[in-house]
Amino acid sequence: MTEEERKRLFDIGMKFRGGAFPGETWKSLNEKYNRPFTSGEAWRSFVRRELKKQNKIVPPPPFSPERKSTIELNKDGTQTSTRLIEMAEEDAKDVNFLLRAHGYDSRVWNLVSARNNIWQVYSKADKIQTLYSSRIVVKPRVEISLEEIKEFFERLDRKYKSPIHTPTRYDLNGKMLELSIADLHLGKLAWVGDSGENYDYKIAKERFFYVINDILTRTAHYKFNKILFVFCNDFFHYDNVDVATTSGTRMDSDLRWAKMYKVGVEMLIEGIDLLAQHAPVETFYLGSNHDKMTSFYAVCHLAAWFRHNKNIIINTDAQARKYIEFGKCLIGFAHGDSESKSKIGKLMPVEAREAWGRTFYHEVHAAHFHSEQAIKEENGIIVRYISSPTGTDNWHYEKGFVGAIKKAQSFIWDKELGLTDIIHTVIPFKGDV
Repeated sequence: MTEEERKRLFDIGMKFRGGAFPGETWKSLNEKYNRPFTSGEAWRSFVRRELKKQNKIVPPPPFSPERKSTIELNKDGTQTSTRLIEMAEEDAKDVNFLLRAHGYDSRVWNLVSARNNIWQVYSKADKIQTLYSSRIVVKPRVEISLEEIKEFFERLDRKYKSPIHTPTRYDLNGKMLELSIADLHLGKLAWVGDSGENYDYKIAKERFFYVINDILTRTAHYKFNKILFVFCNDFFHYDNVDVATTSGTRMDSDLRWAKMYKVGVEMLIEGIDLLAQHAPVETFYLGSNHDKMTSFYAVCHLAAWFRHNKNIIINTDAQARKYIEFGKCLIGFAHGDSESKSKIGKLMPVEAREAWGRTFYHEVHAAHFHSEQAIKEENGIIVRYISSPTGTDNWHYEKGFVGAIKKAQSFIWDKELGLTDIIHTVIPFKGDV
């Protein structure tokens, strides 16, 4: 075979590798050109040998010229991406470049391994091009970097500065407003097509502030000793970057974990600031089944944010149940998923012995069921399960948990008379919302 013939057959082979001659194979190509090689495989091997000689190229694993990229989902949760990429040699050592080039967000994925081999392709416009056959393995990130934490606080600081108000409706001898927004499930995603209504983080945010403003308007004639803000009952819809609850149940969501957390704490900060204009505010952590860890992070975040505001108390105690004493009133709070209905009311005399002895009116407020459950009064303790303003997702719809009135419930407590008023904030029905 002459040198000119070798060059001609090499060029034909490179064109074929680059995607020319659709429908052909090495075998059919060999037949088409009157069998210059003993077989199609011999022609393919000839091209590979020539490439090694000319460019000292380590050939990559077999890669179809008609499929420029592949993604494999592995059993261990990793993903393998193979793609032809035009890059410089230094780019092959840049983790962030490789992730971007393969379409992965470095804030969400970690690079496990990478292998980049030179690959030449042919196009009519550019003739022979030298690319890289890049193969990477990635896995989802399960941690938040220090850079992301710093970025979040810097952005939040620039966007919103929390004012310190002198409460306009404060009275040392006034009543206590218990404003409860139970089971908001920020980050839940529901679609009218399969669950009968729409719900997403924008709707959740709208309902959150609707409840706060409704209660502040309807209680304008009251003077308050303090406002007890109870939000920590599944405020967040899930608990980690796997979009799963604390126990690992996968959820439908329109937000990634980091954005859900950012949106949530900004809502809480703004909501507490609205309340603090009228009276001192107190809030606390409750352990809930959807967001046991994320809500704890948020409560600690709030404690740091409001640390210089003497009118705002953030209780970061990690115990799942809390007890608030107000005059002759003792109110217990629990999410209600772990405690049985027969036991939840009997915990107060044991867990809050001293306050129990000082008080006369005793109630326990729980959530979890997204509906107002039958009120039970036994041995001087009233147990209430609080309604929720959240939307109905596909799981609840298919299980038949539908029809509960979407509302929030707030309570006005008198130091001497106990519970005097219950205010229902019903979410306006808007068809599919």
